[in-house]
Amino acid sequence: MFDVVIPLGPNDVKHFGKQLEHTRKYVIGYRRIYIVAFDPDAVNGGNSVNGDDSIIVVPESVFPFSKNTVSVYHGANSRNGWYFQQLLKMYAWAYLDGLLDRYLVVDADTFFVNPTRFETSDGKCLYNFAREYHVPYFKHMARMSPIFTRTYELSGICHHMLFETGVVKEIIGLVEAINKGKRFWEVFLECVDVGLRHGIGSGASEYELYFHYIMKTRLDDIEIRELVWNNVAEWTPDKWIEHDYVAWHHYDQ
Repeated sequence: MFDVVIPLGPNDVKHFGKQLEHTRKYVIGYRRIYIVAFDPDAVNGGNSVNGDDSIIVVPESVFPFSKNTVSVYHGANSRNGWYFQQLLKMYAWAYLDGLLDRYLVVDADTFFVNPTRFETSDGKCLYNFAREYHVPYFKHMARMSPIFTRTYELSGICHHMLFETGVVKEIIGLVEAINKGKRFWEVFLECVDVGLRHGIGSGASEYELYFHYIMKTRLDDIEIRELVWNNVAEWTPDKWIEHDYVAWHHYDQ
C-alpha cells in the first residue's frame, strides 16, 4: 500500500478539482492523498476534501524551505516554484505526518484516465518512463555526488514517481556525506548550473535523480512497464480512450 502526494501551486488550481477526481478514481491501491498546497484555502474542504478524511491538505509552510529559499540561490524568477516542488517531493517523508514509507507523487497537472496500478501482485514498485535526455540534469546529479549517473537509456520524467522513503534517505545521505556540513536541499540548489539559475532553462530533476539511482541499485526489486500517456494542450477525453494518463500543463490552457 502507498499514499499519494500532490504538490499544488497557484498555476494548477483552476483544474485541480478534476485532477483530484481522476486521481481518486483511477489510481489503484492508495490509502490516503496528501495535498501539499501553497494555500490550503485554495482546496475546497479545508483539512479534508468534501468530508473525505482520506484526503489531507497540508500547507507548504510545514517544510523548512520555500520559494524564497530558492531565490537566495537562484535569484527571483519564475522557476523558483518549480525547484521548490522538487524538494517537496524529496522531503515529503520527513514533514507529512503519517505518510507511508511508499508514496506516489503525482504532478497537479497530471490526469489519470484509466485504472492504473503502481505495485505488482508481489509488492514490487512499478515505474513508467519517457524518452528524453536532458544533459544538464545529469551534470547536476554528478556535481552532487559522482555516484549519480545516467544508468538507463530511458528517462524517469513522466509526471509522477513512486518513491520509497528508504531510498530517498539513502540518496540524501550520500549527498550530505560528501558535502559535509550542508543539507541535501542546499546542495541540490547550489549544484544547479549558474547559467540555468535565473529562469533561463531546466537545471535539475528530482525524478531523473531517483529513477536512475534505483536503476543502478534496485533493479531486481522493481519493474519497468510502459504506460500510454501524452502531453496535451486541451481537454479532449474522447481522444484518450487507450491512454493511462495525460499531462495538461497550465501554459497550454
